[in-house]
Amino acid sequence: MLYSIIVSAGLENIAREELSARFADTGHLKILERKPQRILFQYAGNPRELLSLRTAEHLFLILKRIPKMTRSRSSLAVLSGSLKRLSFKEGFECCRQVGINVRKRMPFRVTSRLSGKRNFRRLDLQRVIERALSERGWYLASTKAALDVWAEVHGDDGYISIKLSSNDMAQRPYKQAHIPASLKPTLAYSMVRLSKPHPDDVFLDAMCGAGTILLERALMGRYRYLIGGDVSTEALDATVTNFGRKHQPRQFFHWDARTLPLQPNTVDKIVCNLPFGETIRNIPQLTNLYRHCLKEYARVLKPRGRMVLLTSQRTLLDDELEQLRFLSVRQRLTVDVRGKQAWIYVIHFA
Repeated sequence: MLYSIIVSAGLENIAREELSARFADTGHLKILERKPQRILFQYAGNPRELLSLRTAEHLFLILKRIPKMTRSRSSLAVLSGSLKRLSFKEGFECCRQVGINVRKRMPFRVTSRLSGKRNFRRLDLQRVIERALSERGWYLASTKAALDVWAEVHGDDGYISIKLSSNDMAQRPYKQAHIPASLKPTLAYSMVRLSKPHPDDVFLDAMCGAGTILLERALMGRYRYLIGGDVSTEALDATVTNFGRKHQPRQFFHWDARTLPLQPNTVDKIVCNLPFGETIRNIPQLTNLYRHCLKEYARVLKPRGRMVLLTSQRTLLDDELEQLRFLSVRQRLTVDVRGKQAWIYVIHFA
């Protein structure tokens, strides 16, 4: 069966690596294409297993892929005709395997997406698909639709898909408490993955917010110790709520990340979402924060340790790293964070 996952911009390679690491050895996986924010692949196993992917925002079963789409409205007729001739037997079996209740008279809704210049609107695409499915005996449902059908035209390709995932795939059930500008779990997971987790890690997030990075590390596998801290008591309360009684050993601190109460060379991995500047608009103050935090991170990090930092202040971080010549940037990824361009830095001792 043909599937796709949707990921945040910039995380495509990490998503591909996760897919390969999780499923390549089973013999069930064949990755076909990496597109912007999308990975297409064939998978012969149970689709329920794919719902555990942690880089993915959504999982789709692709019922039909139509290549060589044109700008003309005739493309709509091609999509409609493909849908009318399509057998849903195998697709329905996939739906049942992930817990979607399918039946003969199916309540459905259609989500349409369109990119590139076309001689038709996104609403035109949606209406054509709705009409074709209604002619099969299905009925439109504004609420409680059993089937979420997606019709998309991007570049030269058209897709008719069924969304197999719920919102929990991207949002995570553990996020019970939220704070403003809390990090997206899929991005937090990707940062943790870039830190190369090891069972003996002492792992630190010195600006932990709601604890998303720490929780993604805890869920990734064994570790020696988790340490989190934040200057905000509201953030720490959210971290404690989201952790509950799970994931020991760990400890949380109310602190200023510029003066960490930790011994030198005691931490293996530091993963942190640095302030973007929305809350600290004074540039000299933000510069001071970055400078002192980096020095503290370098002080507590063990030789051959690794830092993974997220920032929208690329020039500022580059300038401060230039002063710390013993730190080496091994990788820099451009990512999208709440519609803003940001960068993930992977940093080692030189």
